[in-house]
Amino acid sequence: MSMKSQKEFQPPAFLRGIERSPIRQITDRAKPGDISFGLGEPDLPTPDVIRREALRVIQEEQNGYTLQAGLPLLRELVAQDYSHLNLSTDQVIITAGSQEAMYLALMTLVEAGDEVLIPNPGFVAYPTITRMTGGLPTYYQLPAASDFSFDLDEFKLRLSAKTKVVVCTSPSNPTGRTLSRDELSGMARAVEESGSGAFIISDEIYRDLYYTRERPASISEFYPRTVVISGLSKSMSMTGWRLGWILGDPGVIAAAHLLHGYVTTCASTVSQKAALAAWSQEAIEARRHHRSTFQRRRDHLVGLIRNECGLRCVTPEGAFYTMVDIGSYGSSMEVAEAMLEAGVVTVPGNAFGSEGEGFLRVSFCADLPVLSEGVARMTAALKNLKN
Repeated sequence: MSMKSQKEFQPPAFLRGIERSPIRQITDRAKPGDISFGLGEPDLPTPDVIRREALRVIQEEQNGYTLQAGLPLLRELVAQDYSHLNLSTDQVIITAGSQEAMYLALMTLVEAGDEVLIPNPGFVAYPTITRMTGGLPTYYQLPAASDFSFDLDEFKLRLSAKTKVVVCTSPSNPTGRTLSRDELSGMARAVEESGSGAFIISDEIYRDLYYTRERPASISEFYPRTVVISGLSKSMSMTGWRLGWILGDPGVIAAAHLLHGYVTTCASTVSQKAALAAWSQEAIEARRHHRSTFQRRRDHLVGLIRNECGLRCVTPEGAFYTMVDIGSYGSSMEVAEAMLEAGVVTVPGNAFGSEGEGFLRVSFCADLPVLSEGVARMTAALKNLKN
C-alpha cells in the first residue's frame, strides 16, 4: 500500500481538541537568560535527609516493583496525616505525582454527561481531564474583584442535581488564596444540602506551603465523601521525583487502584523509599525553612510589584504565586507576550479560567535578587506597552 493511500492518523475522540497546557505553551518558549516566573516548580533543593536516603537505597538495595498501591509503610504514614478519616492502608495509593492522582480521581468518579464543578480560576488540568472522561466542566467563580475569595452564595447557585464531583483547591493554584475552616465547612454543607451526593476532590498539593498561623484545614474534616490528592512535589521540592497520593472512600480507591495498575504499575521505588524520610524531624525542619523562605520571597515580590510596577496584586496565603492585575495594559495573553519579549516568563491568567482574564500568574520560585531583576523587566515591558 502506498503512503498516499493511507489515512492520516486521527487521535481518539477523547483527545481531539486537547492541547498542551497553556502554561507549557508559553514557558516552553523561554529563551536563554530569561527569568522564569512561570512554572510552579520550587527552586530550593530537596532536603538532604531525603537525598541521602535515595543514595543509600540506590547503592544498597534491590529496587524492583513495589506493590502497585505503594509501600505499606509509606501509605501508613500518609494515612496518619488524616487521622480523622480512620484510613486503612488500602485506602491510600502512592501515585506518580499528584497529577496522576487527579487523573485517577476524575477517571474513576466521572462518566459521560456528569458535571464537575471546578473553581474559576483553577488549575488547567481540571477541565481538561474532565473532558477526557466525557464529563462536563462547570464552574464556580472566585471573583477577581474580591481578590479571588470564595463566594458561598455563588457556589450554591452552581450546584445542581447533575453535579457528580466538586473540586476544592486550598491553597489555590493560581491565586494562592486559602479557604478558612468556616469556608470549607460552608462548602461541605452546601454540597450535602444540594442532595447531589457529589464527591469532593480536595487538591492539597500546596497544603504544607502556607503563610497563615496554622496549617490550612482539609475539607475532608467536614465532608466524608472527600477524595484527597496530594504529594511531596511542592513542599519537599521533589517535582521530578514524581511522588504523590490519592486517598479516601474504599470503593473509589479500589477502582482507582485498578486504573493505576494499568497506567503506572507503581510509583518509582527509589522515590517511595526515599520519601519515607519526609516524616523525619529533619524533614519537618526543612518544611519550616522552605515556608519561611517562600514567605520572605512573597513579601519581597508583592512589595516590588506594588511599588515599582504600580500594580494591584493578591497577597497569597499559601502556594508560591500571586495574581497581578494588568487589565489596564491589555489582555492577559498580550501582556504575557510583552513580558516574554522583555525576558521574563509569566502565565496569562485566562489560562486558568475567565476570572483570570486581565491578570498574570507570577511565581516567586527564585532568590530575592532574581525576583528584583524580573520585576525590573516587567516594569520595562509595561512602559513599552504604554508607548
